[in-house]
Amino acid sequence: MAATQYAFRAQKTAGIADGPSWEVSSRIPADTTAARCYAHSPDGEWFAYAEGSNVHVLPSSSTSSSSTITINQPNVIALSFSPLSTNLFTFERPVKQDSGEMHRNVKAWDVKTGDEVTGWHSKHMDGWEPIITSDESHLLRPQASDISIFSPPLSPKPIVRVRVEGGVTSSKPIRPHQEPAVAIWIGEKKGAPASVSLYSLSSLLGKAFYKADKLHVKWNNAGTQALFLAQSDVDATGKSYYGETNLYLVSLDGSFDGLVDLDKEGPIYDYTWSPNSREFVVCYGYMPARVQLFDMKAKPVHSFGSQHRNFLLYQPQGRLLLSAGFGNLAGGVDVWDVSTRNKVAEFKASNSSHCEFSPCGQYILTATLSPRLRVDNGVKIWWCGGQLLHIQPVEELYQASFSPRLVKDIQPFPPVVPKAPEPNESVAKYGKKGDTTNGSESKPAGAYRPPGARGTVASDIYSRRDDDKPSSGASTPTPMFRGGKPPGRYIPGAPPPGSAPREAPVEDKKKRTRKRGKGENGNVTEDKVEKVAEEIAKVEVKDEEGGDEGNAKKIRNLTKKLKAIEDLKARLANGEVLERTQVKKIESEHQVREEIASLGGSA
Repeated sequence: MAATQYAFRAQKTAGIADGPSWEVSSRIPADTTAARCYAHSPDGEWFAYAEGSNVHVLPSSSTSSSSTITINQPNVIALSFSPLSTNLFTFERPVKQDSGEMHRNVKAWDVKTGDEVTGWHSKHMDGWEPIITSDESHLLRPQASDISIFSPPLSPKPIVRVRVEGGVTSSKPIRPHQEPAVAIWIGEKKGAPASVSLYSLSSLLGKAFYKADKLHVKWNNAGTQALFLAQSDVDATGKSYYGETNLYLVSLDGSFDGLVDLDKEGPIYDYTWSPNSREFVVCYGYMPARVQLFDMKAKPVHSFGSQHRNFLLYQPQGRLLLSAGFGNLAGGVDVWDVSTRNKVAEFKASNSSHCEFSPCGQYILTATLSPRLRVDNGVKIWWCGGQLLHIQPVEELYQASFSPRLVKDIQPFPPVVPKAPEPNESVAKYGKKGDTTNGSESKPAGAYRPPGARGTVASDIYSRRDDDKPSSGASTPTPMFRGGKPPGRYIPGAPPPGSAPREAPVEDKKKRTRKRGKGENGNVTEDKVEKVAEEIAKVEVKDEEGGDEGNAKKIRNLTKKLKAIEDLKARLANGEVLERTQVKKIESEHQVREEIASLGGSA
């Protein structure tokens, strides 16, 4: 079994690192700069990378007897291997020829000899890769209004053309299904709904979609079913600025065709098939998003809970499932055992923009890439149990990935997660203080609370609910008082109204008494203190204003408040949506009227 390795490409360097030591090998010259792209062959035997004027194809293994091949082809910006690693395809930006001929910017090369086999023109980089069946018996090339099918794949003329009106979008067919199949999507046109069709050699299945401006397709490994994510640019309900998303499940044999019912409102962030082709997982809903497992009939099987997650990834063996929150989220990662539904590990990979499992299923690669983020670029290797094993900082890192393997060459994963190896020196050297590197759950920091509200009961209006139900909008206790808002004005630092006064310490009482009652000789007598207290008790506190005048002023203020309530009721009757404080003001009408009556007024 070949050792696990990963490749990386940056502005000033490129290389291949071999595990488990993760030392960068010398197969790629250390002075390689400005590599524009690289690609692994599907079987992991070959590695190709393009620089200024050449494309280099070299064996991935350091022990291979094959020699490096150099293809003299400048301006290559994308590479791709055929499924059996027979040919290498290169893509250049289309250029207008002086002779008027079409520029053949997609070319096919023989991997073993480096000779050019054929080429054709592709107007856009999006979808430039040729669609080839896994046995390399057929090649499909989508064009503006038809699909050309070639057999043998690199023959000069197609054996058939499938006419499709309205444009073509396709996805790669996957076997071992009995015969090749291809998905074709046609966008909305002249009021007609968008549609998707599954073509095979013996059947044709079509599905119509409304609300579909874009479509993403994912086949299962068996090639028997496909998931279609339909996206619309505009959300008719106005709930989302980014449009509306819906997920459809379609079987090639017609046994199932329908919408995947999601029980939580919000966008669909990610979805992926299990390697066993019998289950799939969807991450959806407003944050915190829900991660749900479905069967082949789109029936929910198990929920992995709600977290701040937007990325899903299955282990190649299908035993473990990774859910993470990347991009604008904090980078939390959960690793689940799909068979037992238990969480195996939890760690934090902040600022990551790329994540993948190794073919052996034991390592997880996370990378911070440029230009998504131009600081802290580099590669991190984690154990499947959550332990950080290796850190390689790389300035302006553009690309990083594990070397793949064929499905038949993947070793089964043990029933219990193996013990993690010791991390190398890079973890201690480059690891940040406070990072969770042992796979244990980090202690949540909790929500920020202002100093005046710390140590008191918080309102539940800002709490995350397990049932994912929105707040009802009812009044909730204020952060500073258990049981509701105080009836009177509250002064910060003072005890709440109605509570027992705080007793000052005995020493403080004595100091204040000595200071207030100090005579000419500096001594205080108890009789003098008691006499002063009796005189203070006899003093009556009088209202500055007369009783009738004070009541009249209160009645005028309450009448103004009653008039404001009437105005709010009129606005509510006209269909205007009021704020919560305004609704509470209307509810206090009866109390205001009673208070006016108690003061001798009429309302």
